[in-house]
Amino acid sequence: MKKIGICNNKGGVGKTTICFCLAGALAEMGKKVLLVDMDQQGSLSSSFLPNTNNLPLVITDVLLNRQISLKDAIVRTAFENIDIVPANLSLSKIESELLSDRDSHYYLADKLKQVESDYDFILVDAPPNLGLATWSIFTASDGVIIPLEAQDYSLKGTGYVHGVIEKVRKRANPRLTILGYLINRYDGRRRIEQDFRTIIEKHLGEKVFKQALKDSVKYVEAVTTGKPITFLAPKSEQAEAFRELGKEVING
Repeated sequence: MKKIGICNNKGGVGKTTICFCLAGALAEMGKKVLLVDMDQQGSLSSSFLPNTNNLPLVITDVLLNRQISLKDAIVRTAFENIDIVPANLSLSKIESELLSDRDSHYYLADKLKQVESDYDFILVDAPPNLGLATWSIFTASDGVIIPLEAQDYSLKGTGYVHGVIEKVRKRANPRLTILGYLINRYDGRRRIEQDFRTIIEKHLGEKVFKQALKDSVKYVEAVTTGKPITFLAPKSEQAEAFRELGKEVING
């Protein structure tokens, strides 16, 4: 079983879409997947569930109340092998209510232990910052996937993520690894993106996933319709890209 955080301190790099479609690819391969939404925007949850504001339990309740098991908050999706622990705007409370608790970044790890034997993969969608939620994800995860774009600012931004990962390794989770950097929204027709992809691969080496994800409206359609790309358009090149990514994740 692998616990994987999808993290980057920058918004708009496609974390939620990657989490969403990777779950679909892994499920198609027969892997049982639990998604955990740790972004207060709840975009991942909204992709699967019609109304995240009327749910009896969300991840906030699990983290703030030690009596509530993670199992109690798990919701089955419409897709075989994919379950989710949803989030909504209430997740913003954890920063204020748990920040003074010196052990709060261990709470997610403790809760995930309750269900880790039930799943092949647990994928955790992170918020676009390096606050308590992201620290909690790093503490709970075996590995991290870091999405980035073939742009100058994207490469520079990885330094901040590295810094937090190193701190977590030293203090809370020595087993944490970077599973890989995933180039997303790639347009190979543009020379500047070709050049930055070369720079990224040279700078980050074997840690860059072989499968880059092209910029495509089909991924937007997948999230909008609530169907991972392997279910929405199973014969498309976009679906095949996520199958290849899924194989890299399974073998990584």
